[in-house]
Amino acid sequence: MRLNRRHFLAGSAAASATLGMPAILRAQPSEYVIASSLPLTGPFATAGQMVAPALRMFEALVNEDGGIGGVPIRVTAEDSGYVPANALANYQRALATEPNLVMYFGDSTGFMKLVAPELRGASARLMGSTSFASELADPVNNPYQYLPGPSYEDQFDILLQQIADEGGSSVAFIFSNTEFGRDPIAHGRARAEELGLRVVLEEATREQGADIPTHVTQLAQSGAEFCILQGYVTGVWPQLIGGARQFGLPTRFMGTFWGMENAIADRVTAEAGPILDGYAGVMPYKYFYDPERGPVYERYAAFQKAAFAGTPLENYMPTWGLQALFSLTIGIEALRKVAEKGLELTADNAAEALADIRDWDTGGFFGVPVSMVNNKIGTGRVYQYGAETRLFTPTSDWFTV
Repeated sequence: MRLNRRHFLAGSAAASATLGMPAILRAQPSEYVIASSLPLTGPFATAGQMVAPALRMFEALVNEDGGIGGVPIRVTAEDSGYVPANALANYQRALATEPNLVMYFGDSTGFMKLVAPELRGASARLMGSTSFASELADPVNNPYQYLPGPSYEDQFDILLQQIADEGGSSVAFIFSNTEFGRDPIAHGRARAEELGLRVVLEEATREQGADIPTHVTQLAQSGAEFCILQGYVTGVWPQLIGGARQFGLPTRFMGTFWGMENAIADRVTAEAGPILDGYAGVMPYKYFYDPERGPVYERYAAFQKAAFAGTPLENYMPTWGLQALFSLTIGIEALRKVAEKGLELTADNAAEALADIRDWDTGGFFGVPVSMVNNKIGTGRVYQYGAETRLFTPTSDWFTV
């Protein structure tokens, strides 16, 4: 009997089913690729330039642990300049040139929204990012995109609840006029009303080079007891606080994740004195200097001391780096679960494995086990900066929104 290719494949499939083996046996690739866009230039270049080395460290340590199912990973990064269209072009190029691309790390809320319609069929990949955009926490409409912590709306919920618990009655929202900045404002307005808080000012600013005196004047006229700052990374938020202090305002300032970098607060304190003393905000993770930082942070510290000697990363990992590292870590966790089952590393299989992560010990990023619910991890705690200690220290327990 002559055996053609069709009969051979049919017979092989039947034999595989009988033996309980995968119906289709694919040769393992030589590597899996995790590509990324980072703002290596532009308004948030400082953050991007410090995240890039963290991605190289991530690649090395994942490969020390056997990669994904025994296959090493390669991490790439391209500059976006914090321009969503640039990041989209980077993603499209990665799809076209990297046949073993299994995950992507985006640089902004704007990019994540722009790329969402393209994550279909063969163009879909598991995708983390720098963003905590609230609308991404939607497994129905955005099944492949996930948040490595609480959404911006969740973070506003936490801060507004803290204000209410402290007996506050009025709050101002000052935010950058970006997708990033505007994200939680409408939700925050509604949540404040539920808590009996008056929102007495909503003020949009430029993401860089904001007119500080004008915005501080608006804040003074509002009479807000508290002010939540949203949508800033390295600039504007310290200047706003400094301007308010020069103006003699007693307003208490709070921020969300991207305004919680200890190195920035230390630099401001060194240059301008204790203007940030008492500034508080939401941080999903432990700081790198946490005395109980856990085995993952300890491993990072050893790597950094050897690989990044003489640089700012030798003894410290900024919050921006921790966010990127955890985003990729949970993505790798999902992909490894897929590989352990002998399944192809498709976006659908990865998304399903991601959604099944429950009560996971992250090795030190969080102080409690965490779960992926609605494509986000809604866990964090409030930290407050002390100008004397030069540290952000926790003022609340870990909790989940």
